[in-house]
Amino acid sequence: MQLTRATAITTVSVGASVLIVALLGAGTLMSDDDDAGAQVSQTTEPTPTKTALPPPDPRRVPVGARLLPNLRSLPAENVHLEIVDGQRRMRFASIIANAGLGPAEVVPDGLLPCPPGQRHASQVLYHDVAGNARYDQATDVVTTTRTGGCMLDHPEHGHWHFDAMARYTLTRPGERSPLVASDKVSFCLRDNRVTATASPVRFAQFYGDCSRDRVQGIRPGWADVYSADLADQHLDLPADLPDGLYCLHNEADPRELLLETDDDDNASVVTVRITATSAALDPTDRCS
Repeated sequence: MQLTRATAITTVSVGASVLIVALLGAGTLMSDDDDAGAQVSQTTEPTPTKTALPPPDPRRVPVGARLLPNLRSLPAENVHLEIVDGQRRMRFASIIANAGLGPAEVVPDGLLPCPPGQRHASQVLYHDVAGNARYDQATDVVTTTRTGGCMLDHPEHGHWHFDAMARYTLTRPGERSPLVASDKVSFCLRDNRVTATASPVRFAQFYGDCSRDRVQGIRPGWADVYSADLADQHLDLPADLPDGLYCLHNEADPRELLLETDDDDNASVVTVRITATSAALDPTDRCS
């Protein structure tokens, strides 16, 4: 089942208590799931690398408004080739950052159907209770919940992912038609790289548990990095692809499953030079 943003589960929660107010287009549901406001412990030390992002704009956030995330795909890193059974694979690190005012959070709940073996997950949106135009974990405990998408077990990674979180495509400079694409890349959403912003608050690392029943997310000022050596983190190159310059596009939330401040700034592109046995970022910037 393709879940879209047209179907919304509206809830209000304070602390661990959740009241479902309405479900548009899918009847009435009741739930007392305490996990919607659960915190996830994280013991992994944050990566010291910082990536610059423009700061969020808090000027038009009224008291009680939703503090929305803003997802960005940062430029791919560590681009290189490997050859497996004669197939050339271009590997690269993919980074999804949250440059918004609130967390990008999803909680598995099974409220709507998903394909066999998967679970529905709702997006949790935090409200600006304090009226200071920024997220505060201790104060901003009022949330609304809307349908998000499906979560699936990724056996190679050993944990659960939120599906359709990214899309990768390879094109020629100046062309839009993809030579190769990976259209439905799943991610476990977690905080594992600090991004440099002008936000007045430096949030501590928070999301990191990717088990079946736990909340996933990315806090403002953090990014989720999928390193180049992880399973499925590659594009299979066509056998007849000639040497030359190509454009590697990364796009966060390509199906717009998650509500955020701006869906038009989710993509990034880098110029890559591919030869018979190697690939690397190219400084000519032919793809911007």
